[in-house]
Amino acid sequence: MKEFGLYIHIPFCVSKCYYCDFNSFAAKQDLKDRYLSALYQEIELLAEKYSPKIKSIFIGGGTPTSLEGTQLAEILDRCYQSLAIKEDIEITIEANPGTVDKEKLRLIKEAGVNRLSFGVQSFNDEMLRKIGRIHTAQEAIDNYYLAREVGFDNVSLDLIFALPDQSLEDWQNALLQACELEPKHLSTYNLKIEEGTPFYQMLSKGELIPTSEELDLKMYNLTKKLLESKGYQQYEISNFAQRGYESEHNQIYWKNEPYLSLGAGAHFYDGVGRGYNYSALEEYSQSIEEGRLPVKDYHNLTREDEIEETMMLGLRLIKGISLKEFKERFGLSIYEIYNDELDKFSQQKLITITNDRLALTWQGILLANQVLADFMLT
Repeated sequence: MKEFGLYIHIPFCVSKCYYCDFNSFAAKQDLKDRYLSALYQEIELLAEKYSPKIKSIFIGGGTPTSLEGTQLAEILDRCYQSLAIKEDIEITIEANPGTVDKEKLRLIKEAGVNRLSFGVQSFNDEMLRKIGRIHTAQEAIDNYYLAREVGFDNVSLDLIFALPDQSLEDWQNALLQACELEPKHLSTYNLKIEEGTPFYQMLSKGELIPTSEELDLKMYNLTKKLLESKGYQQYEISNFAQRGYESEHNQIYWKNEPYLSLGAGAHFYDGVGRGYNYSALEEYSQSIEEGRLPVKDYHNLTREDEIEETMMLGLRLIKGISLKEFKERFGLSIYEIYNDELDKFSQQKLITITNDRLALTWQGILLANQVLADFMLT
């Protein structure tokens, strides 16, 4: 039985954040009910097609916790009914601090969720207002402690830097506040202004001034230095964890291992090809109601595609790529495919090859986009 990760997309939010370009929106209860009904059927269709063994589950969005605790518990119950779920599986749910209470946290914990990922983004109320968040800094802190009280040990916090008008001191204060809470994991992302978002419209009108590359770089350097001084190890370009609390599910993506998906707009890689579901709820629901998986697009990957993706994703990990595992997977050594690139980047001190592993150096991480682009084969 083939093993997969499983991603479940909940597209609903209380309101859309100004930086968000994910498939998410506010919705009335009748729309949520139809969506959940379709999602339950999709679980059965997925089980029928793949007969998968699930080794991790990640419920993302949107804001999954905009649903009721009973609804989230029902989703997991349906997964357990239809899919083979490994024991001691990591089950993560993304949570907005403005959409949880003690009862909801209790229900999802009883349903099997054992890892919470709180989208805090900032501990500055003015900053939170500027980016369209619905919670306050104090709500984030209070609900973090509430989650710990309910029994969640494995809690991750998401933070964003390079926000509009954010200073280096502001970012340092956010990191210090996060460390004071002692979460097991921290994800730190620099703001990307994506097309179609309110921030993009503001930028186009000259109403938003993006953070300079120089300040962005200072914030990133500070992140590594400060978090490592507090006992967090960087294990991926944007992710830090206390030892043993690295995200199991996200490592499936970075190791280019197969994962399935449920929900509108969700992407998947089944080990043969990549695809994604219909984003529009009407098309998504109608496809399932007609007995078909709601896949809008799917393409088989060539061997070159898989090699490229393994390099592009694997080099995001601080420990990089195993040369032995690469050769076992593709039948050729990395040197046989990328000798010129490896020689060039070694001389430039952008990569290091030690103990059977190829990894980016710190300078390589800072120039990751340019370095990774050179590993494209097509």
